[in-house]
Amino acid sequence: MLKDRVAMVTGAAQGIGYAISEEFAKQGADVILTDYNPKVTEVAADMNKNYNGKIVGIVLNVMKTDSIQAALSTIISDYGKLDYVVNNAGGGVLKPFAELTDDDFDKTINLDLRGTFLCMREEIKLFLKQGYGSIVNTGALGSIYNPGGMGAYNAAKNGIMGMTQAAAVDYAENNIRVNCVAPGLTKTPLNEGGFLEKILPTVPMKRCETAAEVAKVFVFVASEATFMTGQTILSDGGVSVGLK
Repeated sequence: MLKDRVAMVTGAAQGIGYAISEEFAKQGADVILTDYNPKVTEVAADMNKNYNGKIVGIVLNVMKTDSIQAALSTIISDYGKLDYVVNNAGGGVLKPFAELTDDDFDKTINLDLRGTFLCMREEIKLFLKQGYGSIVNTGALGSIYNPGGMGAYNAAKNGIMGMTQAAAVDYAENNIRVNCVAPGLTKTPLNEGGFLEKILPTVPMKRCETAAEVAKVFVFVASEATFMTGQTILSDGGVSVGLK
């Protein structure tokens, strides 16, 4: 159980981020759900009714350093510490490579890669002062197994894996762990609209992953895998080892 532990999740108003937040809450942690969507405060208030930890929502734009700093400052002021962070906020434009516009590419890179970088930088600064901390970034199975149409998204997610490795090495001696989880075929707003049906036949387990399933992986890596750092963990139903 994670009673008296404090966790922050970005992109937590829905989907995988919400499921990760709920898994932390189920295990007794205090949880801060963050999202650019103001509804995150209502989502967190509803979740708070069902669990023993203190669960709140904060509006946070991962593409703005001052917004990240303000959220972290509020967390330290209210809780006195921050044990775990999951940098989950992201999204992207899925198109064949030559159809990507400059704006498509820039939006995807800025949200996924630059947003994760800005969060990691400020979180690591906080953890250096605190003396410890655990970061888990959200990667993507598409970085390893590419079904097509994911050029900008894969560029960003591969960058996140690289940043994970770099930061892990830089701060391992400071009791700061940095890892990445790459979800498999999970039903989220990003991949609706026929994408799931197209890719499902390639999954050896012949089903989609649930958000609740992958959430358990994120929380384990954040809190229990205490000798793991710099790793990208696949939770993909066997896709990466059983391509068809």
